[in-house]
Order: sequence, then structure tokens, then C-alpha cells
Amino acid sequence: MQGKRLTVTKLSTLVTKGLRAAGLTLAVAAPLLAAPAFAQDAATEAARALLPAKYRDAGVLNVGASTVYAPHSFFKEGTTEFTGYEIELFNAVTEILGVKPVYTEAPFQQLIAGVKSGRSDVSLGDLGDNDLRREQVDFIDHTRLTFQLLIDAADKDSIKTVFDLCGRDLGVVQGTTNIIFKALSQCESKGLKPANFIEFPDATAKDQAIQSGRLPRADISATAVGRFREAAGLNPGQILVPAPELGDLYIGFIVDKGNTELANAIEAALKILFDNGKYAEILAAYNIADLNLEAPGVNIGQNASNWVQPKPKS
Repeated sequence: MQGKRLTVTKLSTLVTKGLRAAGLTLAVAAPLLAAPAFAQDAATEAARALLPAKYRDAGVLNVGASTVYAPHSFFKEGTTEFTGYEIELFNAVTEILGVKPVYTEAPFQQLIAGVKSGRSDVSLGDLGDNDLRREQVDFIDHTRLTFQLLIDAADKDSIKTVFDLCGRDLGVVQGTTNIIFKALSQCESKGLKPANFIEFPDATAKDQAIQSGRLPRADISATAVGRFREAAGLNPGQILVPAPELGDLYIGFIVDKGNTELANAIEAALKILFDNGKYAEILAAYNIADLNLEAPGVNIGQNASNWVQPKPKS
């Protein structure tokens, strides 16, 4: 862009000199240099046209965001400013749509309730698209979750696959996708003791139980979360072990079930980010380029291996 500005500046100088030589006033030159601050291409205009009028008129989208799963969405250290790769993606989406995001912190377990009640137009923050959640909300899927084991470095020879966690106490967060339940339901069929799952209200409480020794220092971690914590030095003495047995899951922004126009507008904006390279740029900045989708989509989570979830016990 700098080169283009220099070219326009040079052109302006030449035009001005030419006008003076011809005895014309400088006012004639002004329209030649006038240009809109932001040129809107056809794709941007089409995406904005999809956005329901009530959001365009309000000029904002209210967004509920969980802040416990960095790097998805979290507060910058020492502030209440939202950041994270999902935040950056959604900021770019709203810029294309011509509205501003207004973020409100919400517990992970209340993200779906937020869009159902109307408190939020959109919710985000490590939300996996599965058959149970799809009954209540629509997903605009943008990336994948894959999983790794988080273990003590001293246990690297005894814990090599997810099935080495059979027979152990494992912490799980209420309301999260039951990836580990699904995998370790095979323990007994493999001749191993079943795992004992202990529920916690949120990820912070679970992490505190592990760090204090109330739970063994063996856990599963979403790849993005594990890499972020490893880079930040938050898991001293622990290592990540690939766990392909746990499969994958698509994640996305959510809107209330049937809010199709809003979902389609967000999807259209995301497609622009995929096409112009901004999507890849954001993922690369968070070391998760390998968690990309080939294209975003509304309700495409059935393409992932963990789409079907174990039904809750009655």
C-alpha cells in the first residue's frame, strides 16, 4: 500500500504542476484525487447484504465469549481486553460486515444459553460442533480441534497412548464435549480397568486439582490449548503426546437455532478471510495452521470423527 500512496502523491504533483502551467485553478484537481477510504468489493457487499437489518441498524453484534480456553478466547494479561484467535477471526468478520463486536465474558456452560435467551447474538470460545449441541444452536464452523495427552515427562515411557489412562482418575469439565468418555469407553473391551471420571465446574478448578496433586498429572488437552500453555511455560515438567485415537471435532461460532440469515452472513465473511489469506495468517500467528478447515461452513461438524456424542445418563 505504501508504494501505491507514493505513486498517487507523485501523480498529484505532476497534475498540480500541469494545471498551474495551463493557468487553471487547483480546485479542478481535487476530484481527480478523491477516493473512498475503504473500497468494498462485490464479496464484501454481498456479505453485508446477508446481514439482517436489525444488526445493521444497531451497528453491533453482542458476543458471549468464554475466557478459560486460551488461545481460543481470553483476556490479555492484566486487562479485561479480549484476545485470542477466535476473537481475531470474529473481529475480522465484523469488520467485513460493517458492525462492531461487543464482547461479554460468559462461563463456557452458558454460551449456548446466551444465544438461546437473546443475551448474545453470537457465542464463541472452543465450542465443538456435535449432534447434541446442534439440536439447540447452529454452528458456523471455522477450525478443527485435535487432542493430545498432557503427562509428566517422567511418565513418557509408561503413557504412550490414550488407553494407558485406563484405570486412572481423570478430571472432566461439566458441559464439555465427551471426547475422553468416548475413547475410554473401550477400556474394558481391551481388558483394562475403566477410568474414573471426576467432574469439575470449569477448567480452572480441574487444573487446580491436578496441580495440587488431588488428581494425577495426566490429562488430555486440545492441541491448540496445549501448545499455547507449553509456549507460555504453564505446564512445567509436563509434555504433550499425540493422541490420534481421540480423533477430531469441528468448532465454530454459534447462533440460535434457525437464525439462518445471521449464520449465512458470518459464513460469507469468513469465506472472504479464507480467500484473502487473513484466516491463514491468524492461525499461523497462534501456531495452529494445521487445525485449519479447507473452507468454513454452516453446520458441517458431521464431517469430524467426534460428531456423535455419548448421550447424557438419565
